[in-house]
Parts: sequence; C-alpha cells; structure tokens
Amino acid sequence: MAERLFGLETEYAFALLDRQGQRMALPLATGWLLETARQQLTHLPDLQSSGMFLTNGARLYIDCGHHPEFAGPELANPWDAARYVKAGEKTLEDLGAELTKKQNAVGQACFFRQNVDYSGTGSTWGSHESYLHQADPGLFRQHLIPHLASRLIYTGAGGFDSSYPGIRFTLSPRVPHLAAEVSGESTHSRGVLHTKNESLSSAGYNRLHLLCSESLFSEWAIFLRVGVTAIVVAMIEAGLRPGDQLKLSAPLEAMRAFAGDPRCQQTVTTARGEPVTALAIQRRYLALAEAHLHASFMPTWAGEVCRQWRRVLELLESGSPGSVATRLDWAIRFSTFNHFLAAQGYNWQAVQKWNTVAEATGRLLARKKLPPDFADLEVLWAEETLLAQVLPEFAPQLLQRGASADGFRKFQALRSCVFELDTRFGQLGNAGLFSQLDHSGVLHHHFPGVDNFEHAREFPPAISRANLRGECVRRLGSANSSRHGCVCDWTAIWDPSQNRFLDLSDPFVQHANWKAVSAESGPALNPMLMDRHRQIMEMLHHARPR
Repeated sequence: MAERLFGLETEYAFALLDRQGQRMALPLATGWLLETARQQLTHLPDLQSSGMFLTNGARLYIDCGHHPEFAGPELANPWDAARYVKAGEKTLEDLGAELTKKQNAVGQACFFRQNVDYSGTGSTWGSHESYLHQADPGLFRQHLIPHLASRLIYTGAGGFDSSYPGIRFTLSPRVPHLAAEVSGESTHSRGVLHTKNESLSSAGYNRLHLLCSESLFSEWAIFLRVGVTAIVVAMIEAGLRPGDQLKLSAPLEAMRAFAGDPRCQQTVTTARGEPVTALAIQRRYLALAEAHLHASFMPTWAGEVCRQWRRVLELLESGSPGSVATRLDWAIRFSTFNHFLAAQGYNWQAVQKWNTVAEATGRLLARKKLPPDFADLEVLWAEETLLAQVLPEFAPQLLQRGASADGFRKFQALRSCVFELDTRFGQLGNAGLFSQLDHSGVLHHHFPGVDNFEHAREFPPAISRANLRGECVRRLGSANSSRHGCVCDWTAIWDPSQNRFLDLSDPFVQHANWKAVSAESGPALNPMLMDRHRQIMEMLHHARPR
C-alpha cells in the first residue's frame, strides 16, 4: 500500500476571561465556544458527541476535562499534516474573537497549545497521531518503540517537568506523564505505545493511535514527526524489522533520559547491552528507510522526508542546541529560557544548585506529618518563622549548600515566572510568545509547501474519504442549523430525511455510495456500522409523527 493515511488530533487548553480579567467557569466557556461554532461554521452534528464535522473534513468537539480538540481530516502527505494543524488554529482564533463580540461578559478568549498544566492539577494535553496500516499490531512493541523513544530529539515541544519541585527543562513535557512501556489507557497510566486499535475503517485496516508526544508549532517539526513515523510504520507493515537490534532494555527510562539532554548525547542501553544515543537509533531507522527508498511500499514523498530526516540529525550531531534554536520547538524554547534566566541573573548551573535544595526540602516535607495548612510549599516559604517551627532541619540544609531562605524564596518566584512564561509561549494568536518571535522574523521553522491555510480551513484534502465527507458537509450542512437533520461520524454520514447513509468505511473511497436505511438493511451493513445504524434507526423512530 504505497498511499499512506494518517491524522493528527490537537488538544487545547482554553480559558475565557471576564472584563475584570477573572477566569470564567470552564463548562460555561466551552458551551459558549461550541454555540459560537454552530453559528459561524458550516457543519454537520457529530453523531458521537455535541461536536461537529466541518467542510474541510475535520472534527471539532469538546474532549473530557472541557478542553477543545481539533481532529484533522485523514491526510496523505506530511505537508498537509502541518497545513491542517495551522488551519485548525486559525479557526479557533476566529471563533474566540467572535465569541468575545457576542458575549458582553467576556473580555478575552485564550487558547493554549500547551502540553502541561503548571497550576498543580497534574493535567497534560497532547497531540495524538493516527496511522492507517495493515500490519500485525503485535509487531509495534519491538519495532516502533525505539523510534518513539528517540524521535523526541526533533519532535519534542520543550518545556518543564510540572511535577518537579525545582526547574527542570525537558525536550518533551509529555514524557513525565507516561507511566508504562505499553498501555491501553489514554487518561492515566499512559504508555509509550498505546494499544488502542479502533480502526474506524472497514475490515482489513488497523489504526495505530499514538499519544506519547505533544503539540508543535514548528512546521518543519510537524512535517518530520508525521512523515518519518509514517515511513517507519510502512517498513514494519512491509515485513522489515527495524527494531531487531534496537530493542531498549528500559524504554520508558530511556525516553526520560533522552528528554533530559538538550545536547542529545545521552546514552542508554539496548536489550543486547549496547550503548546507544537517540541519534544513533534514529540513524539506523534512517539507513533502513534510505535502503528501501524505491520499494513499492514507500509513499511518493518518502525521498523528501528522508532528506529532511538526515538534515535534522546532522544538525543535532553538533551537540549544541543552538544548531536548531530557530527551527525545532524544544530548542526555540530552550534558547528563549536561556535568555530569560540570564536577564534574571541566573544560568542553568545556578538553577541546578537550587534544584538540589528543592529536592532536599521536598524529601524533608515528605517525612513530616504536617498540618493541612502547611501542606503547600508556598505557605512555608512565605514565613521564615513557619520554616523554623516545622522544619528545623531546613536551615542547615540551606547553609550546607551556600543558600539562604531569602534566596530560595527568590528561586521559587523565578520558578513561577518561568512556568507563566512557558504558558504564554504556547498561547495562540498575537499574545503568544512563539507568535511574537515568529512575526519578528527570528525563527526559521517554516517549511516549503506548508501554505494555503485559508483553503485548508474550508476544503478537505483531495485524497481519502475526507474529500467526500467535506463535500457532503458543505452541501447538507449549514451554519446555525442542520436543515436536513443529517449527522456525521468518521465512517458515515446519515440522512434521516431520505432514510439513507453515505458509507465512508473505506478510508480510500473516492465516489459517493449512498445506501438506504431500513429495518432490513441492518444485517447487510459492515459490522463496524451496525451500532451507528441502530442509533439512526432509533432516532428515526422517535422522529416519526405520533
């Protein structure tokens, strides 16, 4: 199968601020957002939620935790992967602007492509990937995990470990929230490899669903993330075994080690006892891909992906984050925070000194049975008298490290500033720090061919069932109403007014195939559509005049 299909789902943090700058209740905020979307966007209602499918084939809905999610259409090349992510962001920005006009109580609508919450909730938002394939899903544990663990040197968003008591930069803030090598869970006990295999397609197809990485701004990084992983999936499907010599002795620990090293020189151990770096792992995958570049299973764009893959590895080989400081998300963030720390009179060595104090203090607190009022570190740092009463060992700990309570309070204030700055970095629109850097012309992440975003906001990709879905949404849907009572999901569009549905279970379907809906048609449907069929029949039953 030379044609590859894949997709990206992007989760956003969202906040509505009133005219006094106070945050409004999230259920109210997301309800207003959806209502604005229904009024402004041509759409068909989503059969499975209160969300909607749009004219470009994408899905917009509110995920668990009241977070907006934009699930892009099925894509056939990595240029479109970046293009439709950017198109989705522009749609959200416009909805936010429209919402503030319509709701007098709202002062500002804020969307954040932010992968972790620094407020203490422990929440994380990511960007999930889906890859259509016909391989044995059992092969991915051995042959894909080394790639997933090591690719973060160019796919990492950068940021900070939100669970760490100090300031710890990480190439991938999602990694501290992964808890297992393999898992079927998506909201807890997340794995490097997610075993969910909801194909959303007809028999014979599988869907690899990945949730171990995060949202990106860099067009080049998005291109690499999707293009390279799709090639690795194609090689596994074709019978190649890229992970045979690369199985890691401890994949999750290796991923954490790679994420903690901006120089990309960290070594981990394979199951065979061989020391390898993330760069070495990636180079072996690349060599295998280049050796089979003209094989029939390779997509037509594989050559360009391999050229860019080689280019990013060559840049990273220098061991200097500066080599990609204007190109990759994590390196842009790292450079930004280097400058910020210097302006505050700190460097990473000084940060590490205070990190050891924070770690030691955390251990002391863990051993103490403190009253509830003292459970928060911030309460303790606020008053030295409380420190003396609750932690008499604290003063010697500080003195041994050449520190003071006043210095530690300043470090805690710096930590709060860093986290706030990182959140602002991920904000969409002109208020976002990344956007400001981008508009100033100092970044070089744009990639040739990733363009025409306005077209992508309205129209689907030319290849895949997304093209039919988008065309039907444009014809049957409307803004602010659903004139025909049609509903949509990934595999079908249902038209109750004419007792028919459009079968989209074939992910490569190009021509509309409307089928009659009747009590007798159920058993003849693709098994995957049976549940949907029953739902539609129930809806038709209740819709009949009494």
